[in-house]
Amino acid sequence: MTLPELSIKRHVLAWMVSGLLVLLGIISYQRIGVDRLPYIEFPVISITTTLDGANPDIVDASITSIIETSVNTTPGIEHIQSSSSPGVSVITLTFDLEKNIDIAYNEVQSKVNQVLRRLPDDAEPPQVRKVETNAQPIMWLALRGDRTAQQLNLYGFNVLKKKLETINGIGEVRLGGRQDRTIRVNVLPDRMASYNLTATDLIDAFKREHIQLPGGFLVGHNSEYLMKLDLEFHHLRDMREMVVAYRDDAPIKLKDVAELEDDIADYRQLARYMGKPSVGLGIVKVSNANTVAIIDEVLHKLDTEIRPNLPPGMTLDISTNDALFIEEIVGALQEHLFEGTLLAALIVWLFLRSIRSTLIIATAIPVSLLGSVAVMYFSGFTFNTMTLLALLLLIGVVVDDAIVVLENIYRHLSMQKRTDIPSQTIARNAAINGSREVAFAVIAATFSLVCIFAPVIFMDGIIGKFFKSFAVVVTFGVLVSLLVSLTLTPMLCSRYLKAHEPAGHFYHWLDRIFHAMDHLYARILAWTLNHRWKVMLLTVLVVVTSIFFFGKVQKEFIPDSDEGRFMISFRTPLGSNIEYTNSRMERIESILQRHDDQIASYFGVIGVGAQGQVNKGTVSIRLHDRRNRSMSQQALIRVIRSELDQIPGVRAFPVPVAIVGGQRSEKLQFNITGPNLEQVSQLGKNMQQKLAEIPGIGKVDLDLDLDLPQLTMQIDRVRAASLGLSALEIASALNLYTGGIDIADFNDEPGDGQRYEIRLKAKEGSLQHPEDLKKIYLRSGTGELVRLDSVASFKQTLGAAVIGRFDLQYAASLYANPTISLGDAVQQVNQLSSEMLPPGYQFNLTGQAEELEKTVSNMIFAFSLAMILLYMVLASQFNSFLQPFIIMLAQPLAIIGGVFALWVTGNSLNIFSMIGLVLLIGLVAKNSILLIDLTNQLRDEGKDIHHALLEACPVRLRPVLMTSLTIILALLPAAFGLGAGAETNGPLSIAVIGGMISSTLLTLVVVPAAYSLLMHAVRQQQS
Repeated sequence: MTLPELSIKRHVLAWMVSGLLVLLGIISYQRIGVDRLPYIEFPVISITTTLDGANPDIVDASITSIIETSVNTTPGIEHIQSSSSPGVSVITLTFDLEKNIDIAYNEVQSKVNQVLRRLPDDAEPPQVRKVETNAQPIMWLALRGDRTAQQLNLYGFNVLKKKLETINGIGEVRLGGRQDRTIRVNVLPDRMASYNLTATDLIDAFKREHIQLPGGFLVGHNSEYLMKLDLEFHHLRDMREMVVAYRDDAPIKLKDVAELEDDIADYRQLARYMGKPSVGLGIVKVSNANTVAIIDEVLHKLDTEIRPNLPPGMTLDISTNDALFIEEIVGALQEHLFEGTLLAALIVWLFLRSIRSTLIIATAIPVSLLGSVAVMYFSGFTFNTMTLLALLLLIGVVVDDAIVVLENIYRHLSMQKRTDIPSQTIARNAAINGSREVAFAVIAATFSLVCIFAPVIFMDGIIGKFFKSFAVVVTFGVLVSLLVSLTLTPMLCSRYLKAHEPAGHFYHWLDRIFHAMDHLYARILAWTLNHRWKVMLLTVLVVVTSIFFFGKVQKEFIPDSDEGRFMISFRTPLGSNIEYTNSRMERIESILQRHDDQIASYFGVIGVGAQGQVNKGTVSIRLHDRRNRSMSQQALIRVIRSELDQIPGVRAFPVPVAIVGGQRSEKLQFNITGPNLEQVSQLGKNMQQKLAEIPGIGKVDLDLDLDLPQLTMQIDRVRAASLGLSALEIASALNLYTGGIDIADFNDEPGDGQRYEIRLKAKEGSLQHPEDLKKIYLRSGTGELVRLDSVASFKQTLGAAVIGRFDLQYAASLYANPTISLGDAVQQVNQLSSEMLPPGYQFNLTGQAEELEKTVSNMIFAFSLAMILLYMVLASQFNSFLQPFIIMLAQPLAIIGGVFALWVTGNSLNIFSMIGLVLLIGLVAKNSILLIDLTNQLRDEGKDIHHALLEACPVRLRPVLMTSLTIILALLPAAFGLGAGAETNGPLSIAVIGGMISSTLLTLVVVPAAYSLLMHAVRQQQS
């Protein structure tokens, strides 16, 4: 007993199987998270080592080079990148996407431990940590008001951060522009000299007077006391009275040589929201959590608990909100799902002219989609762009099998002659015979689509991760649709389908059109079978012309999309202080203010990150809702870019937000590497100049600069030794005055549970020029004061601000956002590199450019393997080595149409359109299978090849057109580019639609001609 027969005879079983899928799907739908893109965890490990006061050259040679060499042997490393900046070494290890991050962490930690003894004694232990690239804030809040920077920071850290972190799903709340409370001891160099004090005296005083020691217990006969030896100062008024030294029978107190203030850390970073000082709070979710639900909960808590209790004068604004764009994308795709369902049902109704038939077919859509949703939940996927696109495609695909089964049952029912047999029995027999006749074709068509997703297992890179969720949803969706078409559809047909001629002028008009179409196709088919070689020759010519379209269509990794947000990264010349950089950011903000009809808010920061360079900053911009602005994001970026170019003294780059959090987002990213740092820098500058001359490349940013003004101290070691001074004493004194020393910790009493740094540093403004260093005094071995310039001199030089490496070689990284396609830009860089770079130096693509290269190689592999697997599946099902080649003629015809559609509509060949082209391999095989399967059945009944084709192809014309049109119309709303995310939804939809149109029209002609030629040749050979 076949599956359709079982379902027809036990109709309740068929209902319950489908009901179970619907039930699981509804429960899963309520629990699945919502996000923009599939969850991809990039295995990245960072190693951060600090050596206070060291310049980049020392950090590079003494720390970075040693650790890099050790960890380089860790298995699975794709790239090693490092930066050596003043006092900090940061090494980033990027592993293959398949590498387990926990295993990688343990391996790297072990390698680092092996070289700890080789690091400088003063270096802090290296901090190895896993970098969660998906753990980027999904929302930024800006706290501002009529308070000091310290008060804003304290309230943000001690109150708001703790309240927000209690929300379920939030993993961390980060503070942007954070400046911790610091007790600043602003040393006065002139007063220090007048009181005969040195930096060492001040350091010793804090170590001697500001202390806590364990006191143990005082135990008596029946009681005991805990001895509290807390000898620290807990009030600034008390600390000012601290005795630094005792001279001439009088104490020298701290207030005599320094000014104390309860303030914030060194002014090396700042944050502003809408031009006002603020503190940012970044909401970071836990992995795979529901972004939209978490942000909704944050908004609820803001309105009900946080804002009503803010101190007077403070405000808490929303700077960025990822849920806005996600909700727009999901909403647009949900609209497309509804529209696609209606259009697919319309096609069924037009062809079958029966409400009952339409409803029977339509039942396959919710059952199949909800079955896929259940699989998404158990696979840990979210509703995102890729999974929703897969569901949208399924609307057109899942009805295909049901259409084929129902149409054949309807044809059998219509051919039944009037007899005394009960109508219910006739319907049951028609359902059994009709479903049995097409069961093989339906199974073959389904597995031909399923098999093309097998290459996903072997695909690496981002496209492999993107394709995985898409493939799982489509695969299980079509398998569920196969189950529905062989169980629920035959059962419903046997009980509810009626064969009758619909009445009405419109129905008769449709009938005339369909009969005319059948007759036209019959004549075309007859001509085709009489001119088979001409048809095949024309087909070859059409395929050859596709080379032109492949060359002309633009190639990029991900298309630009209007997310309603972008950012501006900017830098001022090396040596600029934070005040100058701030003045440039104010000019940038003034430009943004002029576009307030397009821009909703902006948040700017300077000096953030591990390197903390005060000549660099970023501004994050959020736009108004697309319905409330007149310009697209891309158009606004172009306008603002031209205005930013007019600001002197700053290089500013407006760019979209990176697809991978925490990375730069320029499309074109590459670096030049080599053994000599100066040569690498010069090659980078030459490349920057050459690229700037190429139209369409745009402004190029170079991140390696060796022109940072430096003062190099040179000690007269003989004179210093004669005075009893060591290099350590001289360097420590200078470090206290110019660099600052965190000498101890401080807490209030009663306190807030936190301890804060006490920082010794020269008062701001007291040391501004090299000549001011003469104010620093040292104590000689005889106890006399010695002026610093008597034992040391200073030379002004230029040096590196940051030394970068890539794969153990010195590297200069370049970034650009070309207006030409990424593929063309990469070709230009390739050509320039081959002309400019000497032996031993090379360029390496990174970011989107590197992923594009991986994607192209992955897609070539995927196409090849998919074709091989498709042939194997078809050969197994048709028990023939030759007939699969006939069926697979549809594939090149579909690819041509897909690429042509992309070229005509101005879309690019990108990660989304490539997925659509791979999908076509399986989709278009269905039409060929329907034609060849019925032809084989008629030949088995004794008909010759010619007459079997003339009879089978017209019979299958309507199912072929119906299945193709349902897919085309289901994707049509997304192809029109309406709503958010249209830039990513459109290319996939257009590629599939173009391929379906070309393959359907050509398959109806080419496949019969090829079948006739090949089968006649086989028969002649056998005879």
